[in-house]
Amino acid sequence: MRSCKIQKKAVSVLLACVFALVGAITVFNMGTVTGAAEAVYYSDTDYTGGTMQEASEYVYRDSYTVDTSNVNYEAPSYGNSDASIKNFCAVTAGTNIAVFYDKTYTNLVPNFEPGMLINGIFTYYPDLGWPQTEQLFYTLYDDMKTNQSGIGTSGSNFKSGLQAYAARQGYDLTFSSMYSSSTNVNLTTFGNAVKADKVGVLLLSKYNYIYAITHNDERTFISKATSNGAHIMMVYGYIKINYYNDGELFRTDTFLQASSGFSSGDQGYIKVDDYLTIEEALIVNIS
Repeated sequence: MRSCKIQKKAVSVLLACVFALVGAITVFNMGTVTGAAEAVYYSDTDYTGGTMQEASEYVYRDSYTVDTSNVNYEAPSYGNSDASIKNFCAVTAGTNIAVFYDKTYTNLVPNFEPGMLINGIFTYYPDLGWPQTEQLFYTLYDDMKTNQSGIGTSGSNFKSGLQAYAARQGYDLTFSSMYSSSTNVNLTTFGNAVKADKVGVLLLSKYNYIYAITHNDERTFISKATSNGAHIMMVYGYIKINYYNDGELFRTDTFLQASSGFSSGDQGYIKVDDYLTIEEALIVNIS
C-alpha cells in the first residue's frame, strides 16, 4: 500500500509539472499575441512615392482673423539630397532640430553658421547642400540606427540618437511632453516653448500636411494632403484662424508650423483636430 501511495504521489507531481509547463507555454504564447504593440518605425516615403491623398478645402466666410501670438517667423527646413537613402524622415527632423539650436549652441553643427541677423531677426539660410549639414545628416542616420532593425527609425532610436549626437558635441538634450490627445498638442505648453525659443517634434502614424493657406474676399483656401505613412516632423510655432459670418464666429482652425522633413525641404502646417494620429508630441530642450 505504501508503495502505491508513493507512486500516486510521483504521478501527481509529474502531472503538476506538465500542467505548469503547459500553462507557461500558454502564457508565453498569449504574450506574443496580446503583448505590447510593436514599435512604430517612422519611414514615410509618400513624398517620394507620390501616394499622399489630396484633401484641400475651402472655408466660405465673410471675414477672418489670424492669431499670430505664437508664431515663429524663422526656422530651418532641410531635406535629403541623397537619392540612395530612403526612409529618412527621422534624420531630417533631427537635422532641422540641430540646425535650429545651432544659432545658440554653436557646436551642434561644427564649423557652420546657420543664418544671420536681418533687421534684428535671425534668418536661417536655406538648404543649399552645405557640407556641414550633409555630414550632420549622415551622422544622425548612423546614430539613429535608421534602416538597421526595421524600415526607417523607431521613436526610441530617434530620441536616443539625437541625444547621443548632442552629447558628443558637449550638450545635454532632453525631451518633455506636450501631448494632449492623438489629434492635438497642449497649446499652452507649446506656446511657452515657442516664446522660450524652443522647438517641438511630432511622431505621427498618420497626418495631414498643409502646403499653403490663402485668403480672398469670400473664402479661405487650405491646400492640404493626407497620408497614412508614419512620419516625424519638427514643429516651431502655430497660428489660429477664426472665421466669421454676419459677425458671428462659426469656426476656428489651429495650424502648427512644420518643417516637413520631405526631400524638398518644404515648410507648411499641420492642422490639429483633423486627419492626424500623434504617437508622441515632444518639446526639445538643450543646455
